Amino acid sequence: MYVYISDPNQFISLQQFLRQTGCTAERRRSHELVVFIPGAPNEAQARREVNVYLASWQARNRGVEAYIVEADENDHAP
Repeated sequence: MYVYISDPNQFISLQQFLRQTGCTAERRRSHELVVFIPGAPNEAQARREVNVYLASWQARNRGVEAYIVEADENDHAP
């Protein structure tokens, strides 16, 4: 899934936080990460977990938005 961050200066902070929770998090674009949760039983559970992680990170980084976004129409799943 893709995660948007409103402040690219905080990109590394969010990426490291997600990795500490056990997620795989890699840069996709200047404002986006692609995030996977190894071992998540399904996509819905993975989304719930990532939403919890993002809420926790945002509580510590006030003023920065981070949220799951849908894939662009031009993107193709591997």
